[in-house]
Amino acid sequence: MAYRHYERCPASPYSPTDVRFRGSYSQAVRAPNIGELFSPQSGTFAFVTDPCDVTRLNDGTQFRQANCTAILSGLGLTPAQIATFSPSTDPQATTSRRGLAGGNPNLSEEEAKTWTAGVVLRPSFIPGLSMSFDWYNIRIKGAINTPSATEVAELCVDQPTIDNVFCQNIFRAQGTGFVLGDGNDPLQRNGFIVGPENVAAFETSGGDFTINYRMPTDNIGTFNYNLTGGYLDKITFVPTVGADVDDDTLEAYNPRWRGSANLDWQLGGFNINYGVNYFSKTRRFTTEQLAANPDLSDPRYFYFKERWEHDVRLAYDVDDKFTFYGGVNNIFDEKPAFDQLSYPISSGVGRFLYVGAKVTM
Repeated sequence: MAYRHYERCPASPYSPTDVRFRGSYSQAVRAPNIGELFSPQSGTFAFVTDPCDVTRLNDGTQFRQANCTAILSGLGLTPAQIATFSPSTDPQATTSRRGLAGGNPNLSEEEAKTWTAGVVLRPSFIPGLSMSFDWYNIRIKGAINTPSATEVAELCVDQPTIDNVFCQNIFRAQGTGFVLGDGNDPLQRNGFIVGPENVAAFETSGGDFTINYRMPTDNIGTFNYNLTGGYLDKITFVPTVGADVDDDTLEAYNPRWRGSANLDWQLGGFNINYGVNYFSKTRRFTTEQLAANPDLSDPRYFYFKERWEHDVRLAYDVDDKFTFYGGVNNIFDEKPAFDQLSYPISSGVGRFLYVGAKVTM
């Protein structure tokens, strides 16, 4: 990686100064790694939700309907067939599709420009307390992104033209327009190729903060408190030059707020740790889907609920070589959303209890 980096830090991180400001500006180039470039293609299977289905034509960009019409007419479908094109209701088109997944030797370098600005507070009148707050802005040109099979099909038709790299990686049958790879093709052709691709631009910005407080006592042990969190201002990408901006803010795994807190108490060989993980509610449907079809669902189901997951762990060091431990993950038995296996919580198992011992030889 080649980069230029400029930073001004008035004081050392270990300075007793109560307030310290910091900032950075970086320009960087990242070359694709060996796996992204040369990972061999291998067979895979995936369900492909067809963006050209008549029920999904309004779920994408302004270009989708015209591009789908051009693709399907090029495969020999009549205007009447295109107007009723519905793979979602045809048993032949609703099975898993066979495809390929692997590296992409045609990838080019990512180029990034990043700046950050922040402040660190270590108030001398509160020993053991430190706080930091930083704002970041990241812009990447030619960012490397790996879409799913359905996303390849969507990105193909959501661009200003079908002359794009995504359309080169989705394959349809002459006469039906269905995505290939259903197992009934005597030529055994694949329906898609998934792998890393360079997108035109990627941008994200937001803030991070950390609060740490350590309080030793004479008689009741040492307390440590840590709070780490973040605020997402935006996360967007442009698939190809001239295409619409894809705004992923508030979509799954991109909440506006996220954070984790840990309270730790230690007395002699005894230790208790209590932790909580949180992120705010996220959209069940993409912004493009809801913009095109506001009546897609009951408004009560537009969002996944926020994540709250609480854990506790207890440990006792018998000596330097032997430790007993046990705990409970997901204390309040939070469940995933009704249509998900492990979202927004990290696991669909529910409350989980464990015990164990650690022996150092």
